[in-house]
Amino acid sequence: MNSLIRREGMAGKVQCIYIDPPYGVNYNSNFQPRTDQRDVRDGDDRSLTREPEQIRTYRDTWQLGIHSYLTYLRDRLLLAKDLLADSGSIFVQISDENLHRVRSLMDEVFGRGNFVAAVTVQKTGSIEANLLPRTVDFLLFYAKSKSEVKYRQLYLERTQGTTTLDRYDWIELADGPVRRLTTKEISGAEPIPEGRRFRQTSLISSGASATPQEFMYAGQAWLPKRGSHWKTSVEGLQRLGAANRLIVSTRSLQYKRYADDFPVVPLNDRWESVQIGTELIYVVQTPVSVVERCLLMTTDPGDLVLDPTCGSGTTAYVAEQWGRRWITADTSRVALALARQRLMTASYDWYDLADPERGVDGGFVYRTVPHVTLRSIAQNEPPETETLYDQPKVDKRKTRVAGPFTVEQIPSFGIEAADGDGIGAYDPGALDARDRSDDVRHRSNENPVSSIGELVDLLRIDGVRLPGGRHLEFTTLSPTTDGGQVHAEGEYPEAGEARRIAVSFGPLHGPVSARQVEEVLSDVTFAGYHAVLFAGFAFDAGAQEYLSKYRTPKHIQVLSANIAADVLVPDLLKNRRGQQLFAVFGEPDARLNRSGADFTVELLGMDVYDPTSGEVSSAGTDGVAAWFLDTDYDRRSFLVSQAFFPGSAGGADPWARLGRALRGWVDPDAFEMLRGTTSLPFSRGEQGRAAIKVIDFRGNEAIKIVDLPSDA
Repeated sequence: MNSLIRREGMAGKVQCIYIDPPYGVNYNSNFQPRTDQRDVRDGDDRSLTREPEQIRTYRDTWQLGIHSYLTYLRDRLLLAKDLLADSGSIFVQISDENLHRVRSLMDEVFGRGNFVAAVTVQKTGSIEANLLPRTVDFLLFYAKSKSEVKYRQLYLERTQGTTTLDRYDWIELADGPVRRLTTKEISGAEPIPEGRRFRQTSLISSGASATPQEFMYAGQAWLPKRGSHWKTSVEGLQRLGAANRLIVSTRSLQYKRYADDFPVVPLNDRWESVQIGTELIYVVQTPVSVVERCLLMTTDPGDLVLDPTCGSGTTAYVAEQWGRRWITADTSRVALALARQRLMTASYDWYDLADPERGVDGGFVYRTVPHVTLRSIAQNEPPETETLYDQPKVDKRKTRVAGPFTVEQIPSFGIEAADGDGIGAYDPGALDARDRSDDVRHRSNENPVSSIGELVDLLRIDGVRLPGGRHLEFTTLSPTTDGGQVHAEGEYPEAGEARRIAVSFGPLHGPVSARQVEEVLSDVTFAGYHAVLFAGFAFDAGAQEYLSKYRTPKHIQVLSANIAADVLVPDLLKNRRGQQLFAVFGEPDARLNRSGADFTVELLGMDVYDPTSGEVSSAGTDGVAAWFLDTDYDRRSFLVSQAFFPGSAGGADPWARLGRALRGWVDPDAFEMLRGTTSLPFSRGEQGRAAIKVIDFRGNEAIKIVDLPSDA
């Protein structure tokens, strides 16, 4: 959020912000460790995330309990206020546990006068509990400036079984007579005869009239009670009578308000029956209808929406559906992988544009409904109409898919941070040299690693697991003291001789970046090293691309090893396998095939690291959640030309819905291939190379670049 303000100049540009933060300070329940695992359980090691960004959320953000939680939320709310346009709105989803605290915090940030509503959202129909079951969450709705806020009233259809329609308990039969509906007819137990439902409402308002108001109707003179007056003039009452809008009740003259005078009711602050049902793809996921209502109330097509708590990507999905621009962010690779898949495989209705020349910015053609009132009839005025902003007119001949979007990453520049977030300097006295091995293991089972020295000792003791069961062991390894990006150097045995190696560690709570890789490789090329090892808790896509395209001198071997996140949370995990803290990931295994001028890529597998077991396996494509192909890769931006989801969550076919929507527009056999491991044919592009990006079930990405031979 800060980057959007400082680097992108987006202060005051966002129309709506939706935030679904963790509801409290618990750990397990808020995170999903794999794209195919939604049965997250507290106290189960398999449900613990191994992502360093998520671990930091637990370690640092919540270390002071509710105080840290409110600080975490306050910082984001302050940035949200800066990002919002003057007409913008923010919604924060929260449970009753911290509702009062978060509302006080939002009063402080946005001002009490900009509070709009606390919306009650029914999250479940019933729940077992020893005490009173809790079935609702809340949406705190604030405007940046209540006097300037953009607001579009939404409406709900009148439905049987609710007070919105059940109060219309009279019926005017098709042949003219009127009667009251029976209880069974109102409940739906018996059919309602053909006719128009209506309710009787008063024609009287309080306050005496200064003019005579006797009105003759049905052979009787009618006068309002003492101290009251008719809601309209006598001439207006005559028009109501001529329009068959009056009915004689037991003791008074009443107005007939038909249900179809205004067939909808305004949406209020109580949202019932919006449970997510069977659509769950993420362990904590907001129903689509909830986000829809928030966006439709406060934005127009073309407006910008921000959700800094991406999760399964519901806000982005809804914004895409309704023609809003969007930005979403998350610290979890699992969340981003699910959101990307959801967007790429989604299909939407095609809405008629109000101004085709302006495109989406011109808005949609919406359904409207009449709003007939007593006043409009009495004053002989045309009835008003209300716009249903959630019901644009749909062109059934067309189907729409998600437009282009980018997946970007804020880089981490180095590992030394001014705020203490980086890896600390090496302290030779931190470990007793007489029994360093035992001491390292004992301390790492109690406290997270906090210095380069500790990482060096863990690496020297455990070595690095290489694909194929090989093991890289160090004869010597010690930290450097020059403060550069090479943090350690040592020797390892190979081919009967001692060879020199340089080691560069990534940040504790972020990925190894392309900039770090580039700087290190330029430093070590002519420094007499035989190998260089990058060890990090994660590698961003840019670093992987740089490593895959880097042409190393023949005498230098380049390795990239992932550090097990157990190092950061040793006291949370019951078992730490001491010999499996550093493991090398291989690049995707793929085969390039050629037939004439066309090429195909066959994905054979990738090395997958399982942090719960500490093992690296190279078992085919079973661990592949998704893979993408850029058929003309320019080494700067990965542009998805083809997308495949061979192992989607729960065995479901993510392309199924899109395939049904596009029936008659695509080749079914070609569409079926999008669930496989062999690409569609493609030709050689201007760049002469293709890139393959593979994502496993933990959201980890790996890239392989292949050169495409020319016809010559």
